[in-house]
Amino acid sequence: MELFLIGTGTCSPVKDRTPACYFLRAGTSRIIIDPGPGAVHRIAQRGLDAMDVDAIFLSHHHLDHSADVAPWLFSYKYCLGPDSAQSAQPRRDPLIVAPEGFGKVYEGLVDTYGKMLLSDDYKVRIEEVNRTEWQWPGGLSFRSIPMLHFIPSVGYLFKKHDGPALAYSGDTGFCEELVELASMADALLVECSLPDERRMEGHMTPSDIARVGIESGVKKLILTHFYPMMNPQAAVETIRAAGYPGEIIAGEDGMMAQI
Repeated sequence: MELFLIGTGTCSPVKDRTPACYFLRAGTSRIIIDPGPGAVHRIAQRGLDAMDVDAIFLSHHHLDHSADVAPWLFSYKYCLGPDSAQSAQPRRDPLIVAPEGFGKVYEGLVDTYGKMLLSDDYKVRIEEVNRTEWQWPGGLSFRSIPMLHFIPSVGYLFKKHDGPALAYSGDTGFCEELVELASMADALLVECSLPDERRMEGHMTPSDIARVGIESGVKKLILTHFYPMMNPQAAVETIRAAGYPGEIIAGEDGMMAQI
């Protein structure tokens, strides 16, 4: 299972971090997670095919995690290959998995952009999830659990059959549901928004992350979603000093982590 960190930043513009986006490759499965602004082209810059995926998973619909849903649908309909001819391959029905309420967001996108996002050749499928388990073709399963944020938000567990499991926090404050999710995983991709002294409701700090790591027993922490005032290496040091014994990775745009 390979996790590509396409974007490890937030809505705050900085030169070396872009908003959230992750690309998961597990066996024959390809999944985009939280396509924030510019995600479609940043995936391509990483050498990955943003159009050849099984699904898009959204933790929540804040724009820094979902703004490229409409551009992705537009590209899926109109993109041309290297030979300037659209692919002759039959188009799969795009699948977007998201928390409850995203269906209305999608309807708003369609009301705004209309036929630019729709096609007679396929149907966009929206699956709203809360606390859900789902078996996936190709030996992958997923589970969603509600998190603690300002709007409906879920964390996900992606598990390869007889193989490793990755948990993703999305945006959340500390909650027992995140500990539950992480306890089922080999690695936790977790937001590390702010230092402890700048704590904000609905987001994680290094001390929160250490607590989740220790209580869940997860073996690896992959830190992401850094606001500009959050020093990633300082976060690693704080988590280590709090007693977390596992591996800690401070995520960077373009990084690939083996799960």
